[in-house]
Amino acid sequence: MTSRFLIGIGALFLLTTLMAAQTQKTELKPVISTFGYFAGEWECSGKFDTSGKVIEAHQHFAPDLDGGWMLFRHDDKAPFNYHALAEWGWDPKQKQFVMTAQDSAGGARVFYSSGWSSALLQWDGDALGSTSAPTQRFTFERLDERHFKVSYFTLKSGDWSRMDSSTCSKQ
Repeated sequence: MTSRFLIGIGALFLLTTLMAAQTQKTELKPVISTFGYFAGEWECSGKFDTSGKVIEAHQHFAPDLDGGWMLFRHDDKAPFNYHALAEWGWDPKQKQFVMTAQDSAGGARVFYSSGWSSALLQWDGDALGSTSAPTQRFTFERLDERHFKVSYFTLKSGDWSRMDSSTCSKQ
């Protein structure tokens, strides 16, 4: 066999191996498998409750760290420039789901959830290291297999006040 032939076979093998590795899908660990619904790309559109201004964003969800976490990336579209990266997982000490979130404004927050209640996934939390009761809330409402609604709330004078909401469509 010629060296050209062997190099060609080697290159083909390497290319096939790389393509197979890229198409392998990381599976979520059973304890967080209910987050699998979100995996993929989503386009979102909504509004701020107080101003009525329209907001649009792209959201990306992907299993990572051997399926132990669901990574969640949020990117506002112009004219807004808010970006966030969050990780959803399981906290065995707290015996509940945990979300850590970091954003483009330098914020770092931690949220907890007891999981899905019917079609609603609610996360309550606050700034990392806060010892007070949660003052922020995200709700994710599953509308159907290809749509969900996400809303952000803050606690004001003992009542939850919605700040914004968006409906997201799977791409």
